[in-house]
Amino acid sequence: MDRLRSWMLLAVVLAGVLPALCHAAERETGTLGEGRPWQTPYYVHDTEVPGPTVLVVGGMHGNEPAGYRAADQIRHWPVVRGKLVVVPAANVLGLKQNTRFVPDAPPAVRDLNRDFPGDEHATGSAKGEIAAALWAFVLDTEPDWIFDLHEGFAFNVSHEPPEGEKKSVGSSVIHADDEQTTALARRIQTAANATVTDPDRRFTRLDRGPVSTGIVSATTRRLGCRGMILETTFNRQRLSVRVHQHRTMMNVALRELGMIDRDCVDLVVPTERDGRLAVGLFDGEGSSERGVANVTRVLDSAKDVYVAHLRPADVHSEALARFDVVIFSGGSGSQQAESIGRSGAKAVRRFVRRGGGYVGICAGAFLCSAHYDWSLDLIDTRVFTGSRTIEGVGRKQMWYRGGWADVRMEMTDAGRQVFEQTPEFVDVRYHNGPIVSPKGHPGLEPYEVLAYFRTETSRYPPQKGTMVDTPAIVTGRFGDGRVISISPHPEATNGLDSMIDSALRAVAPSANPVVCGPAD
Repeated sequence: MDRLRSWMLLAVVLAGVLPALCHAAERETGTLGEGRPWQTPYYVHDTEVPGPTVLVVGGMHGNEPAGYRAADQIRHWPVVRGKLVVVPAANVLGLKQNTRFVPDAPPAVRDLNRDFPGDEHATGSAKGEIAAALWAFVLDTEPDWIFDLHEGFAFNVSHEPPEGEKKSVGSSVIHADDEQTTALARRIQTAANATVTDPDRRFTRLDRGPVSTGIVSATTRRLGCRGMILETTFNRQRLSVRVHQHRTMMNVALRELGMIDRDCVDLVVPTERDGRLAVGLFDGEGSSERGVANVTRVLDSAKDVYVAHLRPADVHSEALARFDVVIFSGGSGSQQAESIGRSGAKAVRRFVRRGGGYVGICAGAFLCSAHYDWSLDLIDTRVFTGSRTIEGVGRKQMWYRGGWADVRMEMTDAGRQVFEQTPEFVDVRYHNGPIVSPKGHPGLEPYEVLAYFRTETSRYPPQKGTMVDTPAIVTGRFGDGRVISISPHPEATNGLDSMIDSALRAVAPSANPVVCGPAD
């Protein structure tokens, strides 16, 4: 009898596990326009469990990256019924150049969101080869719902355009005025507004329907399905915030349609990554948007890296446990520390101590030092700083050495092993990164120098001679993890992009996620 019960229990377990394994296998990847300069991938997750077919499109306009990044994350969500079809980067050439229109396309077809069948009495053909390929894919997919992820330039709720100009549709849900679509749009709007504290940035609902020549309007009219456009706002909002808002809205949509059975908003990297590295890039107050953009460009060029932009609210143990490496780029180290707060600092320390990697660039190098009371104390570096009285000028901080400057850097033998593509001597952009020396912090191992500054830049007399022959890049262990602290800006230097890629691989524990466990 005990053996029979054991077999029965095993049968119950397998009955629950095997369908899930089979459904997970029903993932398809293909390419639209294969071989063309604008070719772009699509992804299909068919659970083979009865449910709706939902099509998600991102990146229709190339200067609206949040929709593309959100769609590329959503495609990995654990769908339990129906079929999820995702085209993350509709206008892949525009996304690469950060331009709204399709680069080099004739004026009549350069705006991809105006190239789909408009007049319901027309023949139903799309204009231009990109729209034609997308439209053929839509007809083949036959979605029950379509969601097009966009961004506006200003907040619809508060935008007051000059006379004669259109009001921006930023931060809005655009949909047709039918009962089922409106009900879902209201739930999406409510969830989006839960992420907003400023009334002037709240989401609105526009039930006038999507633009007639856009993919949503064409699909809903021709196929009789439902759909909507979800807009965030790229003006005065960080990419991490906008991508999170898109995920929040789509999380509501897919849950209401029964396609996911749990909250997936924070699922930004796939559980199974096929050997790829998962990198969390901090994109909050204290990180310069130019610095984040430069690092993003480098990471996007690596085919075996998943990068997700982290808000300050994302810097906690549960979220960081999904990554191999975190990167804090240039800006202000003290503001970064203030943004993540004590709990965030504790989470980053825990992440690295448990085996995660940390790369700090300029401000991020200040942040990981052991110098300030707000420092993360991840690497044993003291920072040359403090105020001095400058005759005829007054008290000035010594960390500030002026604007951008090029300085000479020499790689050490250890550095050349890490940065294999970098020459022994290189000129690198510098902008007030930390000038470091050993701190002697209890519990921290001595750091190893990967590169030295061989020339310097200075603004005040007391700074002269204090930068030459000091470490430019150092590395050290913290618990089971590794840290690389980079004072200059190789990501902003022509020809040195590869140093950021090399740094993250040097600190990455493996291609498997770091498991930090519950917070201390």
